[in-house]
Amino acid sequence: MNLLNLLTKEKLVAGIEISDSVVRIAFLRPRKNSKKNISLKVSSIPDFELVRIEEPISANIIVQGVVIDKVLLGKTLKSIWAKTNLDTNYAIVSIPDDKIYTRIFSFPKTVSGERLTEAMNLAIGFQLPMKTEDIYLDWERTTGTNLMNEILLSTIPKTVAQGYVGALEEAGIKTLAVESHLASIARAIKLEAGQTAIFTKKTPDGATVFVLKDGILRFSRTFPSQFISEDKLPAEVEKIKSALESENKNTDGHGHKTTGVVTILDLIDAQVREPYVDYPELSNQTEKNFKWLVALGAVMRGQIPEGEDNLISLLPIGTEEAYAYQKATAFVVLVRNMTIGVSIFFVFAFLATYLLMISLSQSSARAIATLSTSSVSPEILAQETRVTNADTLAAASASILADAPNWSTVVDEVNARIIDGVVVLSFQAPSITDKMSLTGTAKDRATLNLFKKSLQDSAMFTEIELPITNIEQKGDLPFSISFRLKDPKALYFK
Repeated sequence: MNLLNLLTKEKLVAGIEISDSVVRIAFLRPRKNSKKNISLKVSSIPDFELVRIEEPISANIIVQGVVIDKVLLGKTLKSIWAKTNLDTNYAIVSIPDDKIYTRIFSFPKTVSGERLTEAMNLAIGFQLPMKTEDIYLDWERTTGTNLMNEILLSTIPKTVAQGYVGALEEAGIKTLAVESHLASIARAIKLEAGQTAIFTKKTPDGATVFVLKDGILRFSRTFPSQFISEDKLPAEVEKIKSALESENKNTDGHGHKTTGVVTILDLIDAQVREPYVDYPELSNQTEKNFKWLVALGAVMRGQIPEGEDNLISLLPIGTEEAYAYQKATAFVVLVRNMTIGVSIFFVFAFLATYLLMISLSQSSARAIATLSTSSVSPEILAQETRVTNADTLAAASASILADAPNWSTVVDEVNARIIDGVVVLSFQAPSITDKMSLTGTAKDRATLNLFKKSLQDSAMFTEIELPITNIEQKGDLPFSISFRLKDPKALYFK
């Protein structure tokens, strides 16, 4: 196995759209009749097949963009993956915009490099309407103008992001980036260069009006149905259009005069940008392609070469770090499997060696039995008698020692428990099963109590008793303390 190839080869990446009621997956894979080693870049449309998968999900899994049941969502995604038998588990994931905050920050062209990063960090600290410790955030540079640098920022509450990440991990999907539905749509829709277009994305709970220009989400606003009815929505769109035209008039930044025209387009009629529009799978006019814009935008991002994706990702780490993390995970899994394989090999080797040793032992026993039946010289018999007598004496000595308690163990433990300020005058031990006693003097009553505590802490002694006497005496207190052995048999020689 070529480990370097395992960790460095390009990955097939799926695009996943997750919404409150449906999961859509778009996936580009070489066609069965194309070359096996074809590059993953979309250079020749006929060589690739666009796989589209759509599966409904339970209504109680995701509510208003928040994952309510992470485990059930993970099982649902895992079931979809197993049923469709895709050739990859790497994915770019697009999630609902309900809890995602997006904004464009503008800075003069003179602010660039590290100064631009510092300015962005200051803007985040002072201008975001939420605490940075409660969110994941990321930003990317847009084309801007001749006079201004523009930074597109997106944020998501950590709890919301963790719900999706946990479900994807539960499904075994290696997530390379997470972005919003609108970011995916902005990448997928075909617009003329410099064209500013307004779209309306309707949902069961209302509608979201968003503005795209040059593949960038410039503005978005959600209108809940309980506040803005559907018949009033066109008027709101016209207000947004007028405000944008007024703002954009004569401010293109390229030295060209402009009227700041903003076009209102219907999302249903939106076209997929080249070269993806040429896929045979998208040429079927019986089904509108607009509902696949999110999944298509996600899979388009998956075509960006590894190491070049610096777009916004609503994960704790950036897309490049996600690639590296997934590679490291793959390597760890490989090492784990190899370790298990090597361990199994050594287990079998040990069993084989063990059986061989048993066989040799049995052969040796048979050989010794054969030798014992042959004639033995008188000298060998005399030597055997002397060895037998020595073994008998050794066994007798061991028996005597086994019946004699090892009192030095008790004495050593007592000495170890004596503390400063205590003088032991006598030690009485009638037998190993009877109570033993110590007499002596202690500097004061506190010292005497500490000595009692020291004996109680011993693993050898139990039933520590210290009668209280001479209460009126303050110093040089005489005492008599008794105790038993917890395990008398432990004193015998082993």
